Amino acid sequence: MPRLLRHLPVAIFAVMLSVAMTQAGVVPGLILPLHEVKMGTPVEGLVKEVLVDEGDTVESGQPLVRLVDDLEKLDVERAEKVLEKAKFDHEAAQKLLKENIGTREEALRKSIEHDLARIQRDAAVVRVEQKTLKAPLQGVVVSRGKEPGEAVQLHEVLLEVVHIRQVEAQFYLEPAQAQKVKSGDKKKLRIPSLPEPREIEGEVVFLDPRMDAESGLYRVKLRVDNADLRLKAGMRVEAEFAQP
Repeated sequence: MPRLLRHLPVAIFAVMLSVAMTQAGVVPGLILPLHEVKMGTPVEGLVKEVLVDEGDTVESGQPLVRLVDDLEKLDVERAEKVLEKAKFDHEAAQKLLKENIGTREEALRKSIEHDLARIQRDAAVVRVEQKTLKAPLQGVVVSRGKEPGEAVQLHEVLLEVVHIRQVEAQFYLEPAQAQKVKSGDKKKLRIPSLPEPREIEGEVVFLDPRMDAESGLYRVKLRVDNADLRLKAGMRVEAEFAQP
């Protein structure tokens, strides 16, 4: 729903605006999440476990979904052993070179083999990490698409997370109104569906330089702090703007 709200036809807002303008410059708008992220893994596989449910609050970097990774973990173990041997051979070759027993060519070959083994070990670790989906930001889980045992395709969406500790109040303004709005302006906003207190403060962070051809309106966004999570995406919001 939040993504649909973000792309509602401007004509709807034009109708809302024409009704609200009878109330001394009161303009209606919508509360939108600051970020919406649809997440998937860069690899295919089977879901091993889903660590969150819809409605859970997650922090950046928190594991959310794990895919089956038994083979990838074995690859890491094998790569560690290969690296261990390559390191031993490299150090032995360096010691022989210092004692004028070994050749420079042999020492160089062992050094390269050690570097390649380290790269292969690091690549194996990355493949294991790709089997775990982690939250890219703090937010709330609003959609969960898979259950344990289900197959996951490449880049398939598994979860959707929205960040609402900050939200945006979006309005569509007449040209004369938009001309009097500047980035950084503070404005009192009213949320009719909230219990008292219904007023909050927002800061103008974006004024779209493009006029919507269908409605003749300009889009404006105000950033609002929402640490207590009182505001929800989709709520109606009102603000007074100078009448044209």
